[in-house]
Amino acid sequence: MAGASTGLLGLDHQFADEPGTHTTALAAADLEFLTADGAVGVDFFTDGRVQVWNNSGSTSLPGSYTLSFSFAALTQPLAAFAPLDLTQLNGGSYSLQLTAPDTLTITLNNLSFAEPYGNFTAQATAVAAAVPEPASVALLGAGLALIALRRARRSA
Repeated sequence: MAGASTGLLGLDHQFADEPGTHTTALAAADLEFLTADGAVGVDFFTDGRVQVWNNSGSTSLPGSYTLSFSFAALTQPLAAFAPLDLTQLNGGSYSLQLTAPDTLTITLNNLSFAEPYGNFTAQATAVAAAVPEPASVALLGAGLALIALRRARRSA
């Protein structure tokens, strides 16, 4: 029964409804999650893309789904979560949100797609790591060289 899902089933557990199935590792060539009713699939990619699939077998995905995904092992917090490709989406509403620095939430309401098993893609982006300016690196190098020169003079 579409729209009545109460959980996520993960690939690591072969999509079986059992303890711990709501967690799974990233699988480069496979869908990571299905909703418990099997109607929605979610696939994560290493470049931050998230693909949401209508697995109902119809062009319509009736009902409402709210799916949250936590990435506790991230080295950088998430900065944005935005639509990337909505060309197969014909109607309904969706929401893509960062609900914490390591958590994405997808909300779907009565979606319709251009074809059965249609999908849409979003992009999650991490905060860029700070990169030191070349002048800062040069200044640090000059400072270390002066310290080394001073020590060399004291030793002599």
